[in-house]
Order: sequence, then C-alpha cells, then structure tokens
Amino acid sequence: MTYQAVKYKVIQWTTGVVAKEAVAGIVGHRDLELVGAWTHSPDKDGRDVGEVLGLPPLGVRATSDTDALLAQPADCVCFMRGRDWVRDPSGTLPDLLRILRSGKNVVNLWWPSLVYPAPLGDDVYKPLQEACLDGGSTFCTVGMDPGYGTAGLALAALPLVREVHSVRMTQFMNNAYWEGEGITLFFGFGQHDVASTPMLQPGVTTGYHATTLHLIADAIGVTIDDIVEDHSLIYADEDFDIASGHIPAGTISGVRYEVRGMSGGAPRVVVEHVERLRDTDFPELGFAGDGYRAQVTGEPCIKLDLTISSLPGFTGDSVAVASAMSAVNAIPAVCQAPPGVMSMRDLRPFPSRNPG
Repeated sequence: MTYQAVKYKVIQWTTGVVAKEAVAGIVGHRDLELVGAWTHSPDKDGRDVGEVLGLPPLGVRATSDTDALLAQPADCVCFMRGRDWVRDPSGTLPDLLRILRSGKNVVNLWWPSLVYPAPLGDDVYKPLQEACLDGGSTFCTVGMDPGYGTAGLALAALPLVREVHSVRMTQFMNNAYWEGEGITLFFGFGQHDVASTPMLQPGVTTGYHATTLHLIADAIGVTIDDIVEDHSLIYADEDFDIASGHIPAGTISGVRYEVRGMSGGAPRVVVEHVERLRDTDFPELGFAGDGYRAQVTGEPCIKLDLTISSLPGFTGDSVAVASAMSAVNAIPAVCQAPPGVMSMRDLRPFPSRNPG
C-alpha cells in the first residue's frame, strides 16, 4: 500500500495527562489537524484546549456538548477516557458506538482489552462491528500494554521464526514516581498481603490480558484452551518513601504476575508484568528501567527489549508520550483502512510523521 498524504481532522476525546501528550503529537503531526476536544469537566468547558493542557493556545475549544462535537466534520476521534485496570469500562460502549455510527473513525486507548475484540463476542465485538459498518468507519485500539509494547513487539519478532514453541511478553515498570495513592493500593504496595489488592484478585489479570493472548495465539495458529494466572511478591527490606506514599519494611514492594495462555497443557503465549518500586528489584530478570520484552522460544529463539527514556531536559513522562503516540501515529492508517473493527495485525506500519 502506498502512503497517501492527507490532512486528517481529529477530535481528542478527554483532556487528561496522556491526552496532553496526544494533543501535542496531533499538533506536531504533518498529516493531522486538531479540530475539537471533548471534556467531561465543567471547569474545562469552553476553554482553549492548549490552556487546559498547559500547552500554547491552539485556537480549539474543549466542549462537553457531544451532539455539537459529533456534528462537526472530522475524520477520527482519539478516544482516551483514561485507562483503568479494574473498573469495568463497558459503560463507555454506547459512546463508542455513537461515534462510529456518526461516520468517524476511532483510535482507542481507553479500553485496553479491545486491542483484539473478536474474542469478546456478541456483547462487545458484534455491536462495534455493526456500528462500523453502519457508519462506514474503522475502530482500532492501541497503547503500550495491551498494545505496542507487548503484542506489537511480539509481532515484530515473529516474522524471523521458523518454528514457534512459545511467546512471552513482559512489561517492566517502576511505579515509585506515580503520584496518588491509587497506584499504591492497586498493586498492594505497602500492604502486608494481597487480600485487598485489586489487581491480584482472581480473574482480574485474565480480564485485562486475555485478548492479547488470543491475538498472538491466532497469529501463530494456536488455539488457547485454558488461561492460568500466577503471581509472586517481594517485600521491602527497609522503610522508604515513593511519590504516592510510605512503604514500611516488611510490606509488599514488588509484584510479578503472569497470565498464561495454555494449549495442550503447555503455556504457549504468556503476558507477564514486573511492577516494582526500585530499579534494583528483580535483578534476576536483567532489565534496567522501564520498558518491554518479547521472547519467542523456537527456531531460532528471539528476544527483543524495548526501553523508554527521554532526551536531557525533558520534564514530562516518556511512558505517557509513548502510549499517546501509539494512538496518534496510528490515525492515518486507521482512516485509510476499510470499515470494521481492526487490530494491530490488520494495520500497515504507522511510523511517526513528526521529524524533530
């Protein structure tokens, strides 16, 4: 497919932290034009999007008037309601269906399991597909995990392999710099056991990662017949403080969990998370800093490591930038794709079009 140089009109859906990086990316992208932004906050309604996000004035005002926003011409909605690992995101399905039926394509970062919606069946995939066909629109979900950091990296490794025995995708993240008690309580950091840890309750990690397992399993021609969860913990050997609070000695300071897609009694596709508070934790894994790893066991064996950092002087969050840009850079490819629900397997490559 040849590249088509077109200026696509984009509506940013919500104006939070990651959305700030998305808007900066849209404004800097030679093929995109920001034409609108939706906000649920009354104090942001009517204000310049740049002012709301701490950017220079952009001449585009945020609005909470959904009808007016969807009535204006636009090619794509960059849907970023804010990722939530535990809370059920299905309440936003009517919004997505309405946008798609209006004829606007959607690049989604809010509902991570939609990275590969087909396994979700009649409750989610079918109405999304019908809305796309009704509106002549295309829907695709990206992000870092689920998304480019895990499934995307594995898909980049697989073309090199003749025989695939298993695929493992790992996220490494230092959570010490995230502010707000939510991240602490979410992973159980600073707690004595997992009883009140939302992420490690039965079924939660499966709900979040199952579609990624199916995406890769379908790519390599394997049928998953069972999904198994497992986790291990480490405990602080001393008191220390992080951005979101105090971690007493003897409490949880690191979580390593796996979600295994089983086929014939063997783990054929695995998603793993290493969530820590100090870069020195889990040294046996040999991965410094934040990033992702894809390992294909087969002939030949492939290991790809992806690290994320920033240039000197950058004061933002490089992980937030990467997450936002995985969606923004996909917009032209999604707009050029045929109507329907897509995954990263279906899109052409979508490199950045914002040379520095």
